[in-house]
Amino acid sequence: MEHNQFLFVTVESPTWLLYVSLLVIAVFFRFSRLISVRNLDLILVLLLSTALVVAAASKPTKVAASSTANLQPIVETSEVPEKPASTLNETTEDDSAAAGTSENELIADKSSAALDTRSKVVAPPAADDNGVYRWTSIAVLSLSILLIIRLTFDESLTRRPRLEQNLNQAGLTFLFLPAFSILMTGVFIKEIPSKNVAAVVSGVALLEGQESAVSTDGQSKTPAATETMLAAAAAKVAELSGGNSLQTRSNTDKTPTEAFIARILVVIAHTTVVLGLLYIGRKHFCSMQLGIAMSCLYLLLPCTAYNVHELSHVVPGACLTWAFASYRKPAVAGVLLGLACGTLFFAIFLLPVWAVFYGRKGGLRFCVSLAAVAAVVLATFALTSENTDSFVNKLVVTANWTVFRLFDAASPMPETTIGHMFLRITLAASFFVMLVAMTVIPRKRNLENLLSNSTALIVAAQLWYPEDVGSYVLWYLPLLLLVVFRPRLDRFVPPEANNSSTTSRLPEPQKTQPAGTLSRVTLYN
Repeated sequence: MEHNQFLFVTVESPTWLLYVSLLVIAVFFRFSRLISVRNLDLILVLLLSTALVVAAASKPTKVAASSTANLQPIVETSEVPEKPASTLNETTEDDSAAAGTSENELIADKSSAALDTRSKVVAPPAADDNGVYRWTSIAVLSLSILLIIRLTFDESLTRRPRLEQNLNQAGLTFLFLPAFSILMTGVFIKEIPSKNVAAVVSGVALLEGQESAVSTDGQSKTPAATETMLAAAAAKVAELSGGNSLQTRSNTDKTPTEAFIARILVVIAHTTVVLGLLYIGRKHFCSMQLGIAMSCLYLLLPCTAYNVHELSHVVPGACLTWAFASYRKPAVAGVLLGLACGTLFFAIFLLPVWAVFYGRKGGLRFCVSLAAVAAVVLATFALTSENTDSFVNKLVVTANWTVFRLFDAASPMPETTIGHMFLRITLAASFFVMLVAMTVIPRKRNLENLLSNSTALIVAAQLWYPEDVGSYVLWYLPLLLLVVFRPRLDRFVPPEANNSSTTSRLPEPQKTQPAGTLSRVTLYN
């Protein structure tokens, strides 16, 4: 088992997981209303996060990928008993005298006798983690399916009473500051992933207009287009501030400057998520206390600490969070969703739902902004490709079109009783039925439906993902927290519907009331 250190604590340690769970329950669990949707959501999020950490920590390593160089020889000498030195010398001297052999022949005889001890290369005993990984993977899959069912019926939960946290806003702010500081400190302490460094190297290549294919362990890796553009911007800022220009390289032996830029990008991504939650809490939920509560829970969950240094886990969530924060501006939301699509392929499935949400006029602006981002991504690939083959390869590999293969991918849950092929094909079929239903069937166009449907699609897309099914919780964790803490959002409609309606979003007598009063009177039924 490869332990994941977070500061000076092992993340997958049962003691640490228990303490974090108790802290989350003490702050967010409503003891006065035990049977409530908020409590059920909190328990579901905690169980899913804990199961993810245990499954990722107990995932068996691939022995086949590592050659026999990692296997240590174990010499077994039980079959040839060792003779005393005096007896051996007497025997060899007598034999050499009788046979008239030379001294070199005598040494050769001793060497051949030593080689008779049958040396065997035996693999070190594997840790008994297969059972833990198997059952925790099934738990992650089951909890993800329950989460999809919960999100599917979210629009039918019309009663959203205001449930205060067990800490007031001052206490939550006090908890938020050290939680954020400790989490960001962990980014600089933990070993930076090679993918993050590869993004920085690719960004430098983009600035210089050179080939950006990065090779690690004999394999060519192409970072995501959005990560490459962000890294290029960060590298340019570092160059202007420090005066040291980075050079394009073909490997990921990181330099101190590249490692620092890679860590800073992760910190910026987490900060963007937190600021998005705070903005939505203040602007859309009309309660800064809810924004701080969502940010605290995001920072305290074990899955965030476990994958805190993974840039590819955080950037999609940051883009989607601000897309919901900017839902009133279809062009801005289209740019942010385009950047999310430039990070991972799954975000493409959200585009039909958002286009239907905006309607005809808003959908046109949304699609135009998406096309603009696609043009920028294609230009990025073209500037960092030597020829047409390199361009096509980056377009396929970076967008990760092949990750959703159904017939030749490795099983994410080995040795389970669940048939891998049957499970993935069934879940893929269910996903596309859900996508078509959310797109075609007429429904109310408001922010709460868009939020729950988008989150459900992201969760469902992971269930037939061939690598680590359901383990990319940070892709949708900010959106899930918005669903858990949200008040009634049925009045938050797309701009086209709001402009064509005869009634405004707020009643006339309450237009001049402050946001805090509005959140207590109007939005919570």
